Amino acid sequence: MSIIVYDENLLNSAKDFAIQKHKGQFRKGTKIPYIIHPYEVLKILQENGADIKTQIAGLLHDTLEDTNTTVEEIEANFGSEVAELVKYETEDKRKEYRERKAEHMAKLKTAPLEAKMVNCADKLANLRSTWKECKIGDSFWERFNGSKQDIAWYYGLAIDALQSLSGMPIYENLKDVYKVVFGDMKLNKGNEKL
Repeated sequence: MSIIVYDENLLNSAKDFAIQKHKGQFRKGTKIPYIIHPYEVLKILQENGADIKTQIAGLLHDTLEDTNTTVEEIEANFGSEVAELVKYETEDKRKEYRERKAEHMAKLKTAPLEAKMVNCADKLANLRSTWKECKIGDSFWERFNGSKQDIAWYYGLAIDALQSLSGMPIYENLKDVYKVVFGDMKLNKGNEKL
């Protein structure tokens, strides 16, 4: 078993790995290369002082869920700690939308700080993209698996699950962008009906 050194070289390897794994993928309903999203997550993590291990997990956060990557492959290349953080970002897509989202956020509530940072950066990057694109009108929401109300509900669950990050700029920014995107929809804590 080799020792993993979390440094700039490993971060660069993770960039190459993510580029290869997401090759040919695009953001939902767009022609924007998917790799832009993991890079946005990386940038948010860097701006918020995350360590290199967490930055690598941010780059790889969608590889288990959206590519043919295995946990073993991540462990072999980037260590078990990164693999564990990426697993926190992975949903069981065989389940119905609300069920899998609720399970994911319940798991996140007890996750380590680094996993919460990755998730918060992911949510913030996604909501920033949504904010830019939703100006085209309600047809924008049709590209997603859930309705606008479902998505607002899910992000409300995320904000609740990430409360331990309260006071950190990354978390406060997430709450602010949520309010801009969903306007007068109240922040849901998961139990409330929309």
